[in-house]
Amino acid sequence: MARRPHGRETIRPISRIDLNLLGTFEAIYTQGGVTAAARHLHLSQSAISHSLARLRVAFDDELFVRVGNMIVPTALARSIIDPVRDALQGVEQALVAAGRFDQQTSIRAFRIGLRQANEARVFAGIVAQAVRDAPGVTVASVNFRRSEVAEALARGELDLAIDVASNATAGLRATALQTDTMVVAVRRKHPRIAGAIDLSTYLAADHVQASPRPSGPGLEDEGLVALGERRRVAIRCQNIWSAWQIVAQSDLILTLLGTHAAALLPVADNQVLPLPFEIAPRPLQLLWHPVAERDPGNIWLRQLVREQIASG
Repeated sequence: MARRPHGRETIRPISRIDLNLLGTFEAIYTQGGVTAAARHLHLSQSAISHSLARLRVAFDDELFVRVGNMIVPTALARSIIDPVRDALQGVEQALVAAGRFDQQTSIRAFRIGLRQANEARVFAGIVAQAVRDAPGVTVASVNFRRSEVAEALARGELDLAIDVASNATAGLRATALQTDTMVVAVRRKHPRIAGAIDLSTYLAADHVQASPRPSGPGLEDEGLVALGERRRVAIRCQNIWSAWQIVAQSDLILTLLGTHAAALLPVADNQVLPLPFEIAPRPLQLLWHPVAERDPGNIWLRQLVREQIASG
C-alpha cells in the first residue's frame, strides 16, 4: 500500500470546505462522539456520520478513531481544533454584529458621496451630529461621478450619496431631502444690476459656472435651451466657493441653488436675486443601494442625515 506523502498536500483548500462541516467537527470533538454530537446539533446520527466522512476526505485524515468505547481525536484533529473554534466564533460574532448597530461603541467607517457644493453646505452638520451620537465612527466625504454612483453604492465604495435625481440613480433607494430653487448671485454695486434682473440682462451678462466636470451644461443652460436661448460662460471653475468669490470681485454673475447662496453669504455679501426664468425643481435626494436597505448602520446614518438636513 502506497504511503501518503508528509505534509498532507492533499488537504483541500479552506474555501472548498463547507462551513457546516467545521461546526460538525467541533461538536464531535467537544461532545466526545457522533451520537452526542447528533443530539447537540439536533441532527440524525446518520447525518453526522455522513458529515464526518466528508471531513475525513477533506482533511485526508481519520480525525477521530475508536479506542475501546471511546472516540479519540487524532493528532491532526487536536492541532486544528483551536483554529476551528476561533473561526466559528469569528463567524458567529460577525453575524451578531451584522444584525445590530450600537452607535456608542461602533468603530465603523462610513463613506458619503457628496458633490463639492453639497459638501460645503451639509457635511459639517452631519459630522458634528455623528461625532456627538457615535464618537467611535469615522465619516468620509467622497466625490463621485454621477454616471457611476449606482455602481459605487453597489460595491460598497459609498454607503450613501446625496445628489439630485438623474438617469444614473434609477434602481437606487431614494428619499427627498429638500427642494431648492435657483437664484442669481451678483456683486454689490454692480453697474447694471441692482435688486432684480430680467432675462435680457441675464443673457447679456458674462457668467461664471462652477462644476467639477471639465465641460458640459448646467441646469440653467437646459432651462435656457427650452426657451431657445443661450448664455455666455466666460469663466468655469471647479467649486462654488471660488465662483462666489469671482462674482464678488467682478461683474460676472453666477446661477446657483438658493441654499448654496445662503451658506456662502458670510464669505462675500453678494446680491441674491430671483432667476428670471423657470427651471423645474430637482429635489436633493438621499440615495442608497437596495443591498443596504436593512443594514442597521446604514439605517442609523440615513436617519441622522435626514434629521440634520431637515434641521438646517
